[in-house]
Amino acid sequence: MKRALYALSFLAFVFLLPLGLSAGDDKNPKTAEPARPLSGVGSDAKAEKILATFEIQSFKVSKDGMVSWTSKNESGSLPYIVEQFIFDKWVTVAKINGVGSPTPNSYSVPVILNSGENKFRVKQKGYDKMSKFSDAVTYYSKKEAVTYSIKNKNQLLEFSSDTYFIVYNPYGAIVKQGYGNALNISEYAKGYYCLIYDNKLGGFEKKKVWFKNSFCPIVITPIHVFKKKK
Repeated sequence: MKRALYALSFLAFVFLLPLGLSAGDDKNPKTAEPARPLSGVGSDAKAEKILATFEIQSFKVSKDGMVSWTSKNESGSLPYIVEQFIFDKWVTVAKINGVGSPTPNSYSVPVILNSGENKFRVKQKGYDKMSKFSDAVTYYSKKEAVTYSIKNKNQLLEFSSDTYFIVYNPYGAIVKQGYGNALNISEYAKGYYCLIYDNKLGGFEKKKVWFKNSFCPIVITPIHVFKKKK
């Protein structure tokens, strides 16, 4: 009987103590934490909704590879994305933050020109995910055409000067793309690859190599069996 009374007393202490503490907290406002707004609520939630509204006043490309433009009627600060048309698609080549004021603003970014025809445009994307594009500007460069060759025992593809390039594997998937004057192909699988460079289309063969990590790698050339003529 005593054990049952002890158990009931313990249970009453456990359940009634939190009620007494919470009642005490209500009487003492100094211990209460003030309510705080959640992140993104109230004034923080009033994020500026900016649309792409710019208007191009001038757009030019210099022979030393500088794209410059002046725009007006910007409704807020959005990044300008500079795109270059390379072979068959528009490629992002530079970014710069817009000033965001309606008054005329001027911008300049360096780019790498291809030999021959070059096309550039700029765009902005607003909060509505809609992109606004400028008209494309064409510039013809007189720079020497870029060439390439395979060196270092089928380990390195080297360009004659810096260029934007894209490498496709035999299945049509992009293996590598970027800017530069050399490309390490030591880890590429054996086969033929499509190469876009200097706004041109080319290709190369990656041959199988023995001891590729040594100082003297050996390129394996397939043996062709010639049939005897009748």
